[in-house]
Amino acid sequence: VHLKEGAGAFVCGEETALIASIESLRGMPRPRPPFPAQSGLDGKPTIINNVKTLASVPVIIERGADWFANIGTEKSKGTVVFALTGKIANSGLVEVPMGTPLSRIIYDVGGGIPRDKRLKAVQTGGPSGGCIPARFIDLPVDYESLKGLGSIMGSGGMVVMDETTCMVEIARFFLSFTQDESCGKCTPCRLGTKQMLEILTRITEGKGREEDIDTLLTIAATVKECSLCGLGQTSPNPVLTTINYFRDEYEAHIKEKKCPAAACDALMISPCQHTCPVGINIPKYVAHIAAGEYREATDTIRERNPFPAICGRICHHPCEARCRRGELDDPVAIRELKRFAADWYFEHITEDPEPFPQTKSQRVAVVGAGPTGLSCAYFLVQMGYPATVFEALPIGGGMLSIAIPEFRLPHEMIQKEIDFIAKKGVEIRYNTPVNVNFTVEDLRKDGYDAVFIASGAQRSQRVGIPGELEDTAGFYYGLRFLRDIKLGRQVSIGHRVAVIGGGNVALDTARSALRLGADEVNIFYRRSREEMPVTEVEYDQAIAEGINVNFLVSPTRIESENWQVTGLQCIRMSLGEPDESGRRRPIPITGSEFFVPADTVIAAVGQAPDLSFLPVDSELERTRWETLVVDSNSLATNVSGIFAGGDFVTGPAMIIDAVAAGRRGAIAIDKYLKGDVSKVQMYDLKTKIVGELAKQEIEESWEEQPRVSTPTLPVPKRKASFDEVELVLSVKKAGQEAKRCLRCDLEE
Repeated sequence: VHLKEGAGAFVCGEETALIASIESLRGMPRPRPPFPAQSGLDGKPTIINNVKTLASVPVIIERGADWFANIGTEKSKGTVVFALTGKIANSGLVEVPMGTPLSRIIYDVGGGIPRDKRLKAVQTGGPSGGCIPARFIDLPVDYESLKGLGSIMGSGGMVVMDETTCMVEIARFFLSFTQDESCGKCTPCRLGTKQMLEILTRITEGKGREEDIDTLLTIAATVKECSLCGLGQTSPNPVLTTINYFRDEYEAHIKEKKCPAAACDALMISPCQHTCPVGINIPKYVAHIAAGEYREATDTIRERNPFPAICGRICHHPCEARCRRGELDDPVAIRELKRFAADWYFEHITEDPEPFPQTKSQRVAVVGAGPTGLSCAYFLVQMGYPATVFEALPIGGGMLSIAIPEFRLPHEMIQKEIDFIAKKGVEIRYNTPVNVNFTVEDLRKDGYDAVFIASGAQRSQRVGIPGELEDTAGFYYGLRFLRDIKLGRQVSIGHRVAVIGGGNVALDTARSALRLGADEVNIFYRRSREEMPVTEVEYDQAIAEGINVNFLVSPTRIESENWQVTGLQCIRMSLGEPDESGRRRPIPITGSEFFVPADTVIAAVGQAPDLSFLPVDSELERTRWETLVVDSNSLATNVSGIFAGGDFVTGPAMIIDAVAAGRRGAIAIDKYLKGDVSKVQMYDLKTKIVGELAKQEIEESWEEQPRVSTPTLPVPKRKASFDEVELVLSVKKAGQEAKRCLRCDLEE
């Protein structure tokens, strides 16, 4: 074996160019024929293979071709060596038989994804390979399977990507390599890769155009079909696969100027701010807390979110998943710091806030005093519009007030937030339902220039199994169960409670049942913990309190006797092939049926909007899922001047998503009333915010500093009352935690 240094390039684009570089000549392609097999290196017949292939030759010679052919699949024989790298616990060279599933390579050999991140994609084949989404995790790794998904085996590279990887940037990164490697002999490769690279760079910088995706597909197809060598023919693979499987990320970059992975620096101020659905200036309010300026911190939050105390308690804090501090030790406790600032404000600031100045004459009506409706009204009065909220109930807050238990969100804090919103200028009319007698159209006739519908999703979804009868004693729907508790009504439960579902409502009902005196509470969820849409904190608290969660179990019938619940018939499930969302479909296991005795069964499998308040002859267009048809950007309905958003349109979502929908609705209504037909834009310019924050620099440290622990009630006290479980940070701990922030927003 003789090692020879090349001309500083990978393959110089083409095999004859590579041979020239080995001969110490410029790495440029030669005319063919003669082909290298006839006249190659130093004029001698030459065959080019990569190291991976050559490494198999001695083993085949020693053990025989038949032995080697017994390994692998029918068409892909032997083993394959991968350089496993990226977001993986154990990186390095791995050798596995052809046909080994990706899941085994990533999780059994590679040790999985560090820091409990989720697998997003795997790129195989080196720079010319394709990106395979996580839903194909059970794909057998062989030549045919990889080709079928748009990738290649290539030189044996395998790059693992998690949720913090931007697929647009990945395509740009790999294309920059192949563009540099292009030998330049054929025009499609030489110019096509350059044009694609220019477009991808523009998209990652927030300068993309809506036609760019189709342009990329057209150029990629041309380069793939017309290039003369393998490098050019495979160079579009990263572009084609990322568009095919992650088109939504391209659209987010182009339409919303958002990088879902918070990885494109040109688009964001900081990863946490960029990930926040309402774009709260997180580094700024954290810096205020570090400096002891708690009122200023709360004011900063309220620029984008009128519910700092509420979100400080129940927000699912996606911002923390993108916090760069988490790459060192643990993310900054952003949610807990938000709560600290808001609780300090309500405890120490006693004077009423100044209302926003009313500078505009057009009036806006908002239907529903839930988080979306109140947010929309808040941002409208912030812009100078008089806004009136119509609420059917005697209290505001929507699901916050009637469904979320006191131990997670005390009603006192909800009312304080609503009172603040009212004092800022929002008029709230309670006990004023908008229905078939007083319609949305009537609001327009009464002189309101625009209407925003935010009625929420307050109708429980049916499980759809035999025995699901509301008149049966001991059977509840989750929302009704929680609402009755919140309103102080009598709720009777037995000793054994079974909860169907796996979301927030399911956990809240289970924990509430325990506090009402149940001896045993079981949750039955048909998927696994990974698919359970609740935060780690909520889940851990429920387990600590004694809730039993039964995964991969699906109830098939609610049993009763003399109209009294007696239990659940269930069947065990296994996870099948992933669906389009990447979640693996649960499949019943034949013969695994079993019975669970229970005195109370609570169904908590989801909620849906209730459109019964709309007249039958309403002009508002509905979807087949019984929601309103709205424009995804402006939230405008088919009726001019009427907008809708939040859970009422999307179905149940998180509190911060509700606030974001309210803000989007307010911006859209402002544009409508001004006659501005341009699209709603909810992104922030980096230069503008950096200037505001520069004076708030706090010295940070890259040394390991553990995240402060959130104080909680002891478990015995939790189970005995509905007192709030999580407690507020002390001034000392809040300051200590705030100083862990690395101030990514100040990066140039």
